[in-house]
Amino acid sequence: MKRILILIMLVVASASVSAQLFKKKNSNKVVEAQYQAGAVPVINGKVTFEEFIPAEGMSTAEIEEKVNGWIARRFTKPTVISSKRYECEQPHTAIVKSEEYIVFRNTFFVLNRTRIYYYLTITAEEGGCRFNMSRITYWYDDEDENGGIHMKAENWLPDEVAFDKKGKLKKFEGKFRRKTIDLKEKLIKELTDELSSNR
Repeated sequence: MKRILILIMLVVASASVSAQLFKKKNSNKVVEAQYQAGAVPVINGKVTFEEFIPAEGMSTAEIEEKVNGWIARRFTKPTVISSKRYECEQPHTAIVKSEEYIVFRNTFFVLNRTRIYYYLTITAEEGGCRFNMSRITYWYDDEDENGGIHMKAENWLPDEVAFDKKGKLKKFEGKFRRKTIDLKEKLIKELTDELSSNR
């Protein structure tokens, strides 16, 4: 009798683990969709992420004030390594250059990361702002005695270089594509939250 009970428990446990693995596998497919073909726009030969972030009921001046406040808080140490704000002749437009880390893996034994450099241009207008992330470059393995690798986003992120012949993301290029898209999405979410707060 005990053997039968043990056998039933093993079967139930095995089924539970299989269900969890199946669920995890399917959830990964859903997440992976945001990195697939078409996720990295190339405009005039340059990787450029553009998006309009709505802020209904707000004036251009109110949006510009919130954008400036977010930039002042977001682009400071320790969040970034360094940043620089540029003057812009275009009205209601903020331009900032950022240098920060994106981390691929961080364990007790391994820290795998790269420096990413990018320009962020945000233009406030009635009812929202235009988000533009461009001129993206990387300095990978910056602590290497040979100086590491300096590379432009155009060499790793676009569809034609990031996927293999079977349509799967390459391991090396894929990790840069994923983490860059993640950073872009994080910036958009932060700015969206800023514009919707205390409206």
